[in-house]
Amino acid sequence: MKRSKIILLFKFLVLILFLVSIIRIILFNINYKLYKNNGNNYGVITNINKKDNYTLINIKSDINYKAYLYSNNNLDFGDNIYFEYTNKIVENSGIFNTFNYKEYLKSKDINQIITINKYKVIKNNKFYKYKGLIYKKILNKKSNKYIFTFLCGDKSYLDNDIKKTYINNGVSHLLCISGFHVVFLFSNLKKLFKFILRKEILVVLLLIMFSILYLILTNFMIALFRAIIMYFFNYINKRFNININNLYYYFLTLLISLILWPNILYDISFYYTYILSFFLIINKYNLNNVFKVSIYTFVISMPLTLYFNYNINLLSFLHSTLSSFIVCYMLYPFSFIAIISNKMDLILYKMSYLFELINIKIDKITHFKVVIPKISIIILIIIYLLYFIYVIKLHKRLIYINILLFIYLIFSKYLDPNNYIYFINVKQGDMSLIISKYHKNVSIIDTGGIVSDTYLKYNIKTFLYSVGVNKINNLIITHGDYDHMGEAINLVNNFKVEKVIFNCGELNKLELDLIGVLNKKRIPYYSCIKELNIDDNKLYFLQTKEYDNENNNSNVVYTEIDGYKFMFMGDAGVDKEKDILEKYNISNIDILKVGHHGSKTSSGENFINRINPKYSIISVGKNNRYGHPNKEVLNNLEKSKIFRTDLDGSTMFKIENRKLEIETCSS
Repeated sequence: MKRSKIILLFKFLVLILFLVSIIRIILFNINYKLYKNNGNNYGVITNINKKDNYTLINIKSDINYKAYLYSNNNLDFGDNIYFEYTNKIVENSGIFNTFNYKEYLKSKDINQIITINKYKVIKNNKFYKYKGLIYKKILNKKSNKYIFTFLCGDKSYLDNDIKKTYINNGVSHLLCISGFHVVFLFSNLKKLFKFILRKEILVVLLLIMFSILYLILTNFMIALFRAIIMYFFNYINKRFNININNLYYYFLTLLISLILWPNILYDISFYYTYILSFFLIINKYNLNNVFKVSIYTFVISMPLTLYFNYNINLLSFLHSTLSSFIVCYMLYPFSFIAIISNKMDLILYKMSYLFELINIKIDKITHFKVVIPKISIIILIIIYLLYFIYVIKLHKRLIYINILLFIYLIFSKYLDPNNYIYFINVKQGDMSLIISKYHKNVSIIDTGGIVSDTYLKYNIKTFLYSVGVNKINNLIITHGDYDHMGEAINLVNNFKVEKVIFNCGELNKLELDLIGVLNKKRIPYYSCIKELNIDDNKLYFLQTKEYDNENNNSNVVYTEIDGYKFMFMGDAGVDKEKDILEKYNISNIDILKVGHHGSKTSSGENFINRINPKYSIISVGKNNRYGHPNKEVLNNLEKSKIFRTDLDGSTMFKIENRKLEIETCSS
């Protein structure tokens, strides 16, 4: 009778918390704002990360700031500062299915990204000062980036390239503080406290105090919060023999998390930690069985990985098991000892370096990589419903249904009867993608390339995976400028490329470097060709003569797809435009990729009037130093519908049943 009353109380509490969490989420979304103003303010530094060329600072004030400081400074955790700042523009990539920076900021409850121009320290906040002392002690360690990762839940010290390999290999969940880590840590702490204090009540109080301090150290990391709360709920359950199903505690923890931090709905780690823990609970897995949990975790997390990352390495199934042993029994426990032992710090550094090398090698093995085009949220929910029904009812047929569903998702691109032409936002550069119906042929015209944009290669790779591209039949380089071919080597290294096409004229250093890579990989390449077969169609290269400059030697590509005429101009100037009109009979172009980013040296009035484009695409960087696109060019194109990557982001033309659908992806 007593137990039934407690269960009823839990049900009522869950219902109340559910209603409160809904209200809290609604209010957060109403009140959240990404500010764009310049100005000054007072605030306390809650986190500080010194990079090579700048310092990255989190500031808590009436709103939350993420601040960049480019001057030398002695700022520290807990400093209350007066600061004058300039707003930094917050933009998404403008490329379909890639990292959403605005949602990321929302997930961290950050209201503004700024550059600090001037500051003055007013006083120090001791609460954050102590946290800073711990961080500084860790920073002095050789293996600091892994100590931060495993002890503080802070992966910002890991190199972006390394983090990407962990994601690609399906082992990134092992780098998060999880239920296993908490069970491992608290079990050992409990033994230690019992040995010292003997009395259980004192042991529990010490564990609670440690939990609070640990949560503060990790900025109340959601996975750690969930694991700690669940640990104490389980302790209460066993200690007082209540025998309440762990699912009640799970939902209580989930709802408390949403009430305290409604922004976590925008955090990918939230979905990983709560979906994985849900299935571990209903399947009643013992977290001490690392290998079994690792395999189960890989299977359960795979749909989420595919949903967010669009690819998975089948070697991850074996690699995840090996990595779980390395992380759980070596890297994680050694991270604690490394803080107080320099010898252990050196050992941890060597082990973590070896762990990185293994992941880099596995990530480069592309033969076992499966690419699945972006799946809908409905499909994701169906997959997890099938998982759930299988676990509850143990219907073996559901496993076969899920396997068939995965097979369908892998091969779904070969069932798509539509043509797709993408003009991708690579800022001040060019990149176009043509995917023919049933995915028979993939052609890329130019690759973009900006030295200062470290995320461009990730965004291009992620986008291509999201539309099902793991093989490029034709990589066409219009000419050898960096903004047109800077990412070519990255594409060749990460995708299977059948052949590469160069333009007429002499090859420059960039093109020769690419050819060196092509020779090593035995990829054929050609230059100055006239036509190229793509599926049941052709790409025509409008060659006129060899010019004395790289821009006019650009490959100009013309094609017709399901009755629609496309023309890609590269950086061809008015001289080549004039020669094209004299040599070829071209008119009424449907989609024109405007030459030279809308520069006044291209898109002459006579040329535009003759080809009469219906839609014009200008690939150009926002606020670029060249002043592109030129007003005169915009006037020449005024009869056509103009899409600009600086304003509209990437643009997709989908040809379905000979009808044109257009979609943009503004930043």
